[in-house]
Amino acid sequence: MLSAVRTIARREVRETLTDWRILAPIFILTFVLPQVLIGATSFAIGFIGEAESRAIIRLIPFAMLLVGFIPASFSLITALESFVGERERNSLESLLAMPISDASLYVAKLIAALLPPLLSSLMAMCIFALSLRIGFPDLFFRGLPPEYFFAVIGLITAKALMMVAGAVIISSHTTSIRAANLLASFVLLPTAAIVQLEALLMISNRWDIIVYVIALLVVVTIALIRTGMSSFNREEILSREHEQLQLKKTWGNFRRYLAEYQPPGVVPADYTGRPFSLRQFYRTDLPALLRDYRIPIALATGAALAGLVLGGYIGRTYAVPMIQRYLDQIGFAPGPSPVLGLAIAANNIRVAFLSNAFSMFSFGAFAFLVPSVAFAQIGFVATKLAEMNGGWGGMGPQSPLPFLIGYVLPHGIIELPTAILSAALGLRMGVSLLSPPAGFTVGQNMLWALAQFLKVWALVLVPLFLISGLIEGLISPLIIQSLYR
Repeated sequence: MLSAVRTIARREVRETLTDWRILAPIFILTFVLPQVLIGATSFAIGFIGEAESRAIIRLIPFAMLLVGFIPASFSLITALESFVGERERNSLESLLAMPISDASLYVAKLIAALLPPLLSSLMAMCIFALSLRIGFPDLFFRGLPPEYFFAVIGLITAKALMMVAGAVIISSHTTSIRAANLLASFVLLPTAAIVQLEALLMISNRWDIIVYVIALLVVVTIALIRTGMSSFNREEILSREHEQLQLKKTWGNFRRYLAEYQPPGVVPADYTGRPFSLRQFYRTDLPALLRDYRIPIALATGAALAGLVLGGYIGRTYAVPMIQRYLDQIGFAPGPSPVLGLAIAANNIRVAFLSNAFSMFSFGAFAFLVPSVAFAQIGFVATKLAEMNGGWGGMGPQSPLPFLIGYVLPHGIIELPTAILSAALGLRMGVSLLSPPAGFTVGQNMLWALAQFLKVWALVLVPLFLISGLIEGLISPLIIQSLYR
């Protein structure tokens, strides 16, 4: 197995390194880009003034991250062509006919797509650090100590692995390079969001959180690799033809998915064809869907509990000005109003819909964050109030118990489980691209997940959010007024 992996990986890397159209940008990004940023650093010091160059110190790690990320992003190009490029070069049949296992072939392609851009990225970061050490030793020692240097190395390595793992999955499930490039947005959008988050953490000097970001990237990468290996099948790749858009057939399949519930993998021809029935949906289809969605529901519940714990930790450790202002308003509730309840419900419905829609482009990350953030706010406020009151007991105005009873419990009994169900639907939509079940194409899997989401969103989430919003607008103010009177 190792010899076969090594042979295929060596062949792929050799083809990459002998193409001047790939070597030229890699050379520029490896050797020229670090010097450009060093020159920009010199200009910034001259513009700001040597006495105030401390303002640049916190930007040094981000500059190194940028130097490493741009060459690493080239991994998408090689990874997206790993299988679909072989198809367009008419060499896919001979590659898949090799007497090796599917796992060995997949791992070899993964390694071959990763090595050149990752080595280029690591070399560029080392050149940047060495040039900074020679030209600006004070900035180097103050802005890029060893722990920061290796943290950035870890970020870039984990991010490159994640991008390659996602891109190879896309390449193995598409039939043209054009389609693979279009689907690359499913990798680029969450990666761009992560880079922005890392920039904020570096500028704010929150390296303790960056360690968790690296761990999260590693977990996502492992999940993507396992998903790709489990869904890789050379017979399906060989038999997959150009998937022409057929609107009439697509609409017919979508209507079948909406009308009745069947587990994923049941082809539209095997559906019974019965018309949609509300009674059938609530009595049979919804319980079956909840059983099949038990893993996404468990993940969303875990995200909510993790957010609750994280919010409590932040509440004990840090002061967040935005939430601190909310603490000052506790006890001052508006009067009961149906308009307020409808506004709250509309906001929850909008968040549920948009977070799940964007989850299709981020592997479910947006939906995953909704229960995490909601429960983190509860944990933060309750912990802060417990610290201000000296404990969790008592019913004083600064105790956590009145807050939980008045602000969380009345509507939260309905709203929080509904948010978890919404997140589970978004997670299922987010992973629909990655691992279609046997019998389903990628398009059918995405269409099936979208149909289940729209059906449950309209018939379950919207009514529950309306009920919880009206409770929060009509009943919660009365409870708050009685508790804080």
